[in-house]
Parts: sequence; structure tokens; C-alpha cells
Amino acid sequence: MNYDYTQSDLSRSILGGLFSGIVATVLNIIFVYSYRFFSGFEDFQGFDLTVIVFGTLLLSLACGVVFYLFVHYLRRGITTYRIAVLIITILIIYLGLTLRQSIVGEVPMDFRIIVIATQTVIGGLAAFLIPYLFRHDSLIS
Repeated sequence: MNYDYTQSDLSRSILGGLFSGIVATVLNIIFVYSYRFFSGFEDFQGFDLTVIVFGTLLLSLACGVVFYLFVHYLRRGITTYRIAVLIITILIIYLGLTLRQSIVGEVPMDFRIIVIATQTVIGGLAAFLIPYLFRHDSLIS
């Protein structure tokens, strides 16, 4: 049996999103737990391992699919994708903090730092690592 086949644009995009999600998950876990250890921030338990892993992976996989749609259907797809990721990352940070403040009230600075840092890692890797892996598919296949 021969299992050699060329990767399609969709499979390279999804694999790029998955790899980006794995890298972002590891970085976010290291950051959140080391930040919480050094700062002593233990008030909010919403940053547990399950939320970080599944949230980061699902968001990165979705970015991989969206990347495919941008590259496949738009003329300057990669540039447009990067701009869209930047805007959506800023919106996620802003809406996440605003929603938290409207529900609970005062948002601790430690919570803000964790949200901004984790979403910046996800957005940054989605904007730059997924397109890089898409063009250099030998790294993911």
C-alpha cells in the first residue's frame, strides 16, 4: 500500500491550524501557570487546563479553516487573513474583558494580563505560523 499523496490546500491549512494550536496551547499553559505561581493570582479558576487546551486548539483549528477560505477565495488572501486575525483578536480581548466586567463588576489586573497574553499568543501564531506552515508543508506532513 502506498500512503504517499500530495496535501491539498485544505489539509495543509487544517494541519497548520492544528500545529499552531498545539504550540499555542503549550505556550499558554506555561504562561498561565507560571504567572499564577509568581503573582499568587488564584481568585479566578476559569483558566484551568481544560479551558486552555480545548479553547486554544478549537480556536486555532477554526483559524486554519478560515485561512483556507481566505487563501482559496480571495486574491490577496494571506494579507487579508492576517488583518482579519488581528481585528478579531482585538475584538475577542475587548469583548471578553467588557463582558466579564458587565457580569461580575471589577476585573482584576491579573485577569486582564492573562486574557490579553493568551489571546495575543493565539492570534499571533494564527496570523504568522499558519501561513508559514501552509507554504512549507514539509514541516507538517
